[in-house]
Amino acid sequence: MKINVVSTKLIKPRNPTPQNLNNYHLSFTDEFVPPMNVRILLFYQSNSKQSITKLEDSLVQTLSRFHPLAGRYIKTDHLIDCSDQGAEFIEAEAVDVESIALVEKMEPNQLNHLLSRQFYEVDEATTLPLLSIQATHFKCGGVAIGVSVSHRVFDGASLETFVLAWSSDCNAGDDGRTSAMISPSFDSPELLPRGNLDCTTRFVDNSGAWNNLDNCVKRFLFTNEAINSLRYKLRQDKSKGISVMSRVRVVCAVVAKGLIGVDKARHGRSRPSLVVQAVNMRERTVPPLPEHSCGNLAVQAITRSILMSENVTSHVGELVRVLDEAIGETASDCSRILSVGADGLSDIVVKASAVVTSSSGEANVVWFSDWSKFKFYGADFGWGKPVWASIGPVAGENTMILTEKKEGGGIEAWVHLNSTHNMAIFEQDEEIRLFAKCDYLN
Repeated sequence: MKINVVSTKLIKPRNPTPQNLNNYHLSFTDEFVPPMNVRILLFYQSNSKQSITKLEDSLVQTLSRFHPLAGRYIKTDHLIDCSDQGAEFIEAEAVDVESIALVEKMEPNQLNHLLSRQFYEVDEATTLPLLSIQATHFKCGGVAIGVSVSHRVFDGASLETFVLAWSSDCNAGDDGRTSAMISPSFDSPELLPRGNLDCTTRFVDNSGAWNNLDNCVKRFLFTNEAINSLRYKLRQDKSKGISVMSRVRVVCAVVAKGLIGVDKARHGRSRPSLVVQAVNMRERTVPPLPEHSCGNLAVQAITRSILMSENVTSHVGELVRVLDEAIGETASDCSRILSVGADGLSDIVVKASAVVTSSSGEANVVWFSDWSKFKFYGADFGWGKPVWASIGPVAGENTMILTEKKEGGGIEAWVHLNSTHNMAIFEQDEEIRLFAKCDYLN
């Protein structure tokens, strides 16, 4: 995809950040995220050129409430300098793509052209914006809005809050409409202080070589019908004792089984496996955190070591069960995370890192992040709701990100492996062939 950049500018908050908020220190959990950007792509069918100015004007207002996003990360001090240096806003044109409909069939890495920052472009300099936005016009009149934000300050739920707040601000006052203002909370550094944390000990980085050009990404669609069929099938296996199972857990289990099969094929034997999934702590703490709390407010749930037998018929049910166990334990940890003090906080947040690090090279680690409950399809900037919400691919091996399918209640699983050969093995898994439809993007 060929992109022509029309303009690049810095957007600053309408209201200057108060001096007492100039230094935004990272929280304990902020320190345990890999150095990367979290990114979202939203596609709209509209004649959009006349509305770009409105995007910029509303961003000015939104940044006044999201002041860290207009700042700069000071790596040596582990803080954000919130001196209103500005967020980056890029206007661009897709030169050789006629229609947004064609974008869904492209190779995932081509989507990177619609995002102004690669996922690994962080910590390069204190002048690098923490938030970068690219609005790209298509010849059909559609537009893609790509948002990239440093994982230092935001997780996926925080990104959802920002996008919904920005789109709400963009619509405020149009045609007599009013908008309920979304007010974010940036209290995590006080609630989860980093204290004397040794920042050389961080959560293990599963990205491998950040810019590994051999990385292979494919998107697998699990329709609502397929998920329900699989849930019914699993309920028939009385030996697993599973009566209630979430849609997400079932999809995670199917993909994990396929990824474990890839590891077995690579090593010629079954190795112990660990499945790691991020758990949003916001609604699980006591008391619950505000709905629009921003920061990295997730804890890693890690399963006990799994060793698959040669009999593969019941593996999905077993994986659902061990995922339930791990997430239940992590939810219990979240309920007390605000009251355990520095030592208890370290035990909860660091233990997943310790387990994975100690097993490095000896076990297969599978990583999941669930974005399927995020309301990106509710982001209306005046052109209606997105026709598609897509992630920006990452280069993580054995990594899967779940997103919502706009229609029909399905789930899109973005599976990342380190080669096309391993992806071919993954696609031959029995449940993947039966229950997942691959959108071949290449």
